[in-house]
Amino acid sequence: MGIGMGLSMTPATGAITGSLPREQQGVASALNDVTREFGTALGVALLGALLSAGYRGAIDDRLHNISGPLADTAREGIANAVEVAGSTGTHAPDLIHAARQSFVDGWQQAMWAGVAVMGALSAYITLRGIGGSTTDLGDELN
Repeated sequence: MGIGMGLSMTPATGAITGSLPREQQGVASALNDVTREFGTALGVALLGALLSAGYRGAIDDRLHNISGPLADTAREGIANAVEVAGSTGTHAPDLIHAARQSFVDGWQQAMWAGVAVMGALSAYITLRGIGGSTTDLGDELN
């Protein structure tokens, strides 16, 4: 992810600000930063919700020997499951393994959703073309 961001963000910012007259480059840079921050926050929120839902769905199937309030606490998240594992006696290793595996399952679900979104966006850009818009960014800022 770091390599991809490093290879794409700097040239994208340069292209955005370089396409405008010098007096409008500050506005373009600020707009670029706002959209990047908004996209990051939205992405973290959506992927985090998918991760949480995937974890809960996966751990439900793995809590066979644990019930009651301990199971409810384990469903809340991996940190809670590890914390209550000591209270489950001989089932502690099984609970920790179940929580870790459920977290991985939820993470994979969230990442595949991210791949699907990025694939759809890439296909849209490819089919539409990079220069598909009839308006110029400079015209939009005026």
